[in-house]
Amino acid sequence: GQAVGQEVFNIGGLGNIAGSRCTDGFIKKGSNVRVMRGDKILTEDKIRTLRNFKAEVDKIEGGDECGVGLAIFEDFEVGDIIE
Repeated sequence: GQAVGQEVFNIGGLGNIAGSRCTDGFIKKGSNVRVMRGDKILTEDKIRTLRNFKAEVDKIEGGDECGVGLAIFEDFEVGDIIE
């Protein structure tokens, strides 16, 4: 699946979370993902937290909004692609 970062939130204790919209397929908690900015791969990491509004979820479908937190990387910017 693929998600596009729309906003960056700083959550105390968790660091930065990418407020994203899943644009294609689905995203699952625990999956290994790449963060892309333009044509450049910024990191490959694992999804640590996946939320739909305030609820922790295991899977997000295309079209839904979500908050994505990764295990290590947190230098998100608006427009980053998580795939």
